[in-house]
Amino acid sequence: MTAESGKSTIVVTGGGSGIGNAIVRRALAAGYAVSAWDVAEGALAGVNRPGLSFHLLDVRDKAAMEAAAAGIVEAGGTITGLAACAAVYKPVPFLELDDAAWDRHLDINLKGTLLASQAVLPEMRRRGKGAIVMFSSSIARNGAAGGAHYAATKGGVLGLARAMALETAGCGIRVNVISPGITDTPQPRGHRSQADLDAAAAANPMGRIGEPEDMAEAALFLMEDDASFVTGQDIRINGGRLMI
Repeated sequence: MTAESGKSTIVVTGGGSGIGNAIVRRALAAGYAVSAWDVAEGALAGVNRPGLSFHLLDVRDKAAMEAAAAGIVEAGGTITGLAACAAVYKPVPFLELDDAAWDRHLDINLKGTLLASQAVLPEMRRRGKGAIVMFSSSIARNGAAGGAHYAATKGGVLGLARAMALETAGCGIRVNVISPGITDTPQPRGHRSQADLDAAAAANPMGRIGEPEDMAEAALFLMEDDASFVTGQDIRINGGRLMI
């Protein structure tokens, strides 16, 4: 998998699965080069498409992401967007939440989003243009039993995005957030039964849970010129399940 030099590149953290993988495929279909960063190839294993490159890295590794971003520029490409999708969620009852679980979620979900943004911002500033899409969650607003650590990190993403949006707007860079409702990805399937997912779908006004492609379409919109006056916003994609 080798990115084409000279093309506008969208970087996707967590590109090997779930929403990140859907964004990778949607961006390629739109004609972008894509640099996917993840701890495993996942659904990208064996995929060989023009414009696609994969970097085996952890979003807690700032140096690795800076090197990956520099490699895009050195190859003649430009970084036009970042979709910061990498995240973990393992439910833990509040009183059983220990330092290790707290730190892992904080370091990947929140700090990893910060570090990925810092890795691509120098090139975006040099060009005077770019768009960053971060991922929060409906859980940041309504909480979840066993999800205090996840809710805290996703609430932090909202604050981070708003502050970054203000700081970078004058540089031609936009920062927005997508807050998905429950979406059919490996994450909820890792700790919820099919019956739970069916119940969530039945409770949704639109009669289903989200699909990764629902989030990918919104992410591409936010990274393109059609959204040139949109920054600091939180786009809540949940089929009407949460309207606050």
